[in-house]
Amino acid sequence: MNIDIKSRNVGDIVADNFGYATLFKRYNIDFCCHGATPLVEACRNAGVDVDEVIAALDREREVQGSSHTMPFASWPIDLLIDYVLKIHHRGIRANGPGILADIQKVRSVHGEAHPELAELEELFAMSLDDLENHLSKEEQVLFPYVYALYEASERGAMHEKMHCGTVMNPIRVMWREHEDEGARYMRIRELTRNFQPPSDACATYRLMLGNLEKFMDALFEHIHLENNIIFPRCISLEGCCVR
Repeated sequence: MNIDIKSRNVGDIVADNFGYATLFKRYNIDFCCHGATPLVEACRNAGVDVDEVIAALDREREVQGSSHTMPFASWPIDLLIDYVLKIHHRGIRANGPGILADIQKVRSVHGEAHPELAELEELFAMSLDDLENHLSKEEQVLFPYVYALYEASERGAMHEKMHCGTVMNPIRVMWREHEDEGARYMRIRELTRNFQPPSDACATYRLMLGNLEKFMDALFEHIHLENNIIFPRCISLEGCCVR
């Protein structure tokens, strides 16, 4: 791997190969909410050696060999949005309430010994409320406009300007809300000791933490796809297709 990777943004590195997402998670490198950060700076922020991370990326690439991860970077924007809507939006709505119910159940049994569960319940409930509002804005405002932009570009046609002025206006809102979710995620990781069950955890406690980690990993993929691939393409499409 060329040493120039040190200056590449971590979001672009993961966009090229989503298999690196798990490795970055292991090193506590934020590739979604802060995907525009160069690798060398992201490593410094995470307190890890950049050369160690590059070596790990090389090993991961060799291990992957001929296996394939999702080639998100090569997908057209309408397919990316379809994936986000059908996998991530549906997944949040399908899985979030059950995880919250399990957190509440675990807190009712273990809350005295683990008072951090009260904050975990509050944070996750707030996340689901905020995410529902966030998803609705994407579904009702941003994504329909981007679908129309893409269709216009495929026909070689021009499109009317967005009713709220420019696509950057809703995207700025989405970016800010992603930052809020990213901060919440880091606090949830801290509260759960990186989703590790305590020694007195029952089966329900362990299952809850496992499902919560899967939910948060999916949320990071969701934010990564939007921040690092979909939103930049939205901005480029608008520049090409709007009168």
